[in-house]
Amino acid sequence: MLGIKTMATVLLLAAAIEESGVELRDLVSFLRQPAGVFSVQVSVEGFERALPHLVEETAFVPFGPYVGMAADFSFVDELWRYVEGQAKRVFLQIPVAQTYRPSRSSMRAQLLWALAQSSPVLAVAETHQGVPDQVDLTSDVRLTGGGISVTLLANLLEAVYGSDSVSRHDRLIAVIDAGALTLDDLAIAIRPGRPILSSIEALAGLAVHNREERHSEKDKDNAASSRRLITEHPSGRSASSSQDRSGKGDSASSSAGNRRSKSQPTGAEVIQPLPADGETPGRGRPSLLVETLTGYGAATDWALGLKTDLAGYLAGDLAWSDMSTKLLLSGPPGTGKTTFARAMCNSLRLPLVVTSVSTWLQGEYLHAVLDRMSNTFAEARAQAPCILFIDEIDGIGTRVSASRQYADYWNACVNKLLELLDGAVKTDGVIVVGATNRPNEIDEAIRRSGRLETHIEIPRPDIPALAGILAHHLGDDLDVLKTEVSHDAV
Repeated sequence: MLGIKTMATVLLLAAAIEESGVELRDLVSFLRQPAGVFSVQVSVEGFERALPHLVEETAFVPFGPYVGMAADFSFVDELWRYVEGQAKRVFLQIPVAQTYRPSRSSMRAQLLWALAQSSPVLAVAETHQGVPDQVDLTSDVRLTGGGISVTLLANLLEAVYGSDSVSRHDRLIAVIDAGALTLDDLAIAIRPGRPILSSIEALAGLAVHNREERHSEKDKDNAASSRRLITEHPSGRSASSSQDRSGKGDSASSSAGNRRSKSQPTGAEVIQPLPADGETPGRGRPSLLVETLTGYGAATDWALGLKTDLAGYLAGDLAWSDMSTKLLLSGPPGTGKTTFARAMCNSLRLPLVVTSVSTWLQGEYLHAVLDRMSNTFAEARAQAPCILFIDEIDGIGTRVSASRQYADYWNACVNKLLELLDGAVKTDGVIVVGATNRPNEIDEAIRRSGRLETHIEIPRPDIPALAGILAHHLGDDLDVLKTEVSHDAV
């Protein structure tokens, strides 16, 4: 039996088809064709996730089964892919919510790839923002529907309780503020085995609660805006007022967003290279250098090659784009990935910006996490030339089907990292090193060309490597030990 949310999604979609004047046979015809582009806008909270779930998890949409891939999923190289032992037709789901919406250039690349691969494209909006222009202008089918209506409630209740029960309570149903309800509200209120009157009372109560909560949030926003204008310097109030009066708002909100973003902490640590006198001040042992590290194998070769290239770049003889400046460093815990980054800092004579995915994820909400990520890369660009070291990079996760639980959160994090890595490729002076204990748990797109494409594994140290590590940490004490041993031998 279909769940309440699924039934409500079907009814909302049917209403949008009817309101938009689209013939069902035409819709089916476009579904049959390769590379169809569909935009659906229904003003109901939860619809943006519910429709892809309907497409993936049921046989409601013909010519499937389907699996949705959010944003940049160009590592999928075929029209159909096997998921859990079953061949499924891939479709590109365009994120519409402002938090997850990709940039225009990224959107264009996604569309071009999907259409070149003959994959359908689906953009679903549940707010006034609407689908992105690039999708809307190329859509084969545009569906627009209103919110939850009393008619939809009656139809949904009839599907669960029967027409006779609905007829007996039609007056109670008619006075429900249906437009204030969400898809989750429907699932909470209407449950199998529950009396219809209890469901109706719950729907009415949830609608009132939602309306009051939205009015309260609006009042808080207005009050906060008023307090900001009162406490600002007069010139600031004038600027804010002029921005508020502007009907455009994009550039104003963007610049304001940038100011907020830059003021937020990143949690990153900036480490300067130690003096090049061969000794760590006050510690009695040589400073960490790639040249003297033992047991790092190919990682040492990569860093020393980069050191040579960096000299050519600083001399103006080599372009940054011709250098290998992106590295994924993997190995079991304790093999010295962070130590290697600090040694690079000293050998290359460059600042080291140290962060980790767990530091990014300390943001309270998704937008705060994404801001921390963006600000860390901005901080690295401000230090350029420098090394940006990202520890625990596997913690960013991998992209999953858009209908999976919390998919929008993790997909947004991965997409933001991809965007930032692409931006770093175009920014001279930023060397990016990602470290992980679990390289297989990193999204494949992060390891594509131009991103962290060079992958080097640090093995566990053998006996000679352990001897070298011990010698480094003993420092001057080793010389004292040698002297005492020689003296005793004499």
